[in-house]
Amino acid sequence: MKKLFLILLISFISTTCSYAADQVEDMYNAINDVDQKFFQSSAVPTPELEVVKKENTVSQKNDDNGHMPFFKKTRLRIQRALKVRDLKNEQKQLQKEEKKLNKANWESGESELEDIEIDYMEEEDSLDDQADESILEDKNKKEKPLELKGEVKEQSTENEMLLDCEDVSFNEKTGDIEAVGSPVLSFPPQKVKLKADKMIYNKDANILKAMGNVVLTKDGMPIYGDYIQVNMNEENILMDNIIVSPPAFKIRAQKAASEDNKIVLTNGKIYSETSNKFRFITRMIGPDFTKMIIDEKDQNLLFSGGGKDSKLRIVASDINVNSRKDHDTVQVKNAAIYRDDKYLFRLPSFTAHTNKEQEYFEANYPEFGSQSRFGMFAGPGFVFDAPFGSVVKLIPLVNYKDDFGIGGAIKYKTAFNETNLMYGTGSDIFFLRGKQKLDDDLSLQYGSNAYMDEWFFGRRMPKYLVELVYDKSKTINDFVAEGKDLTFRNRISGAYAHDGEWNMASESIKSSGVGTMRLRYMAEAAQSLYKYKDEANRKSLELSLVMQGSAAVYGTGDTQFVGRIGPNIHTQYKYWMQDIGYFISGYSDHTPMPVYDMYRYGHSNVRIREAIRLNKYLTVGWAGSITLTNDSPNGELFQENTFMVSIGPDDLKVNLGYDFMRRTTYFTVAVMFDTKGTTVDFDRMEIKNPERLGRSDRKKDEEEIAFESSSVSKTKPKLQYAEVIDIEDPNKESI
Repeated sequence: MKKLFLILLISFISTTCSYAADQVEDMYNAINDVDQKFFQSSAVPTPELEVVKKENTVSQKNDDNGHMPFFKKTRLRIQRALKVRDLKNEQKQLQKEEKKLNKANWESGESELEDIEIDYMEEEDSLDDQADESILEDKNKKEKPLELKGEVKEQSTENEMLLDCEDVSFNEKTGDIEAVGSPVLSFPPQKVKLKADKMIYNKDANILKAMGNVVLTKDGMPIYGDYIQVNMNEENILMDNIIVSPPAFKIRAQKAASEDNKIVLTNGKIYSETSNKFRFITRMIGPDFTKMIIDEKDQNLLFSGGGKDSKLRIVASDINVNSRKDHDTVQVKNAAIYRDDKYLFRLPSFTAHTNKEQEYFEANYPEFGSQSRFGMFAGPGFVFDAPFGSVVKLIPLVNYKDDFGIGGAIKYKTAFNETNLMYGTGSDIFFLRGKQKLDDDLSLQYGSNAYMDEWFFGRRMPKYLVELVYDKSKTINDFVAEGKDLTFRNRISGAYAHDGEWNMASESIKSSGVGTMRLRYMAEAAQSLYKYKDEANRKSLELSLVMQGSAAVYGTGDTQFVGRIGPNIHTQYKYWMQDIGYFISGYSDHTPMPVYDMYRYGHSNVRIREAIRLNKYLTVGWAGSITLTNDSPNGELFQENTFMVSIGPDDLKVNLGYDFMRRTTYFTVAVMFDTKGTTVDFDRMEIKNPERLGRSDRKKDEEEIAFESSSVSKTKPKLQYAEVIDIEDPNKESI
């Protein structure tokens, strides 16, 4: 029988529901953790995603999701090779010991037989070491330890098709085979089952029809319909009134057709009857408004409200899903968005690109914003697929700094890399910022004329920077007492950096123009001391003690040492929330790159974050860092001074801000979305190459190289020789 296109329909349904919580969660697991605390050159920066399922538990992201960065892959392969080598050496040693023991036992038994003058066969007497080794090899084959191989191939001898029913009849005139009485047609190799009230198979035409209460199932995923027809010759299928129930959504369509590696659904709907909550939060500087406790009666929700179903409905004319070799793309055309059946806005066309593991996405939305030294910019975005599961976004733009100009931007994105490059004639400056994930805690960051992450040193702008960073955190729960956790974080980095030309407004520090190597170690220990939370009255209090330290040595021979300690407090009273930290510092700063690298917070510094919710649609905040001892090297009282405003309902917040010290605009978005009650109506949905959707041709790296030595049992030497002797019965009567 030719290709069974029933499988394609099942495969499509089980993988195209990228709305499901687990799959949407996987789409974003390549987040650049630290860089995205700050503004990215995008109107819709890559979000951090938290998924709250109906059990109200937060699911954890899997950073690797079936494949991993090259450095981590190489490290695991080396570890695996070393473990395999050690195990082989261990097995050889065990075999030698076993052989030695067996030979000693054999010689001992031979000597005892000679002492009691019992002859044995000459063939046994001629047993040499080679024969002995052969016996051991035969035995080891029977008790062979677990072999570590990347792939095991198995031939399947299952039948292609099995039919189970109460009655089968054959019509000689038409050539139809008709099955009735709860017929069940199984395809064991594909793990597919088809149930219906009646099935008809025409052997001459090679067409299968099933009608009445049709249920098509694969791997526990059912598709319901009234009628299905499979043409084996033309390799296509037709199905009427289908209903599919993936984990989070249901799909209903009047017709489904498969032909030429393509599935088409017409007059359909995607909807949800279960609650799966999604929080899309783009990280931001300043106060984190999402930490604020808000009473349900004071909330104003755009998409859903008070535990009720979602109020969101999307009506699209066309949805096109295309599965390529390394990418999956989804295009939505002419989509109208409604809330409570009230029209909100329309999207003429929107196309999203992702890799096979759905670890990131990029779309053709416009880009706008502001960058220090680069100025304001805006322009449309055009996305193109690139090799190895990457995408490139090209943005022609206009920018304004001292004058209007034109320019362009390139955004390159993979699961483990995001790089932004911009140039505009209005400022005549190149802007570069990028980060490559190499391992779980190892990354490479690089940039030019862009603010880079320097942890508690603040954001700094080098002229050039290439830095290898190892950053790892660990929490020891209940370290001092129950609920008093200790969090330790260390950051080791090696960099080549060139002193910047500008960092903050009105700063008096002069650039040295020096470029040199830098090795730095930074650490933080944060001990929780007290926690109180009263959600009913919107009150909270958290107190902790924080210790931080940094030591750096430069290629010029200079050094830099910083140590500081102080309390941190987080409070909320009604709708006023604040975070205050105070640090007493000691430092010896001889950096050769003062603009980029000098410690600016003095011996006594206070850090403040304030937020006030004025009403359901408006929250304002301020973030500052103040040097109290008036000994900062740049002569400024404020080292941070940022104003933030959050606008919109509680499940769709647009956050705008301005950094007065760095003269930079910030734009972030926070979205809360519940799938229950959400509907997407479409006239036509087309899926190309459904069998490849969400499936990569490359093997899963973790299946090839993941290895646990504990899974291999260590065999002990076993005796080849046993002697039976007479043992006197202790209960025997004595005379």
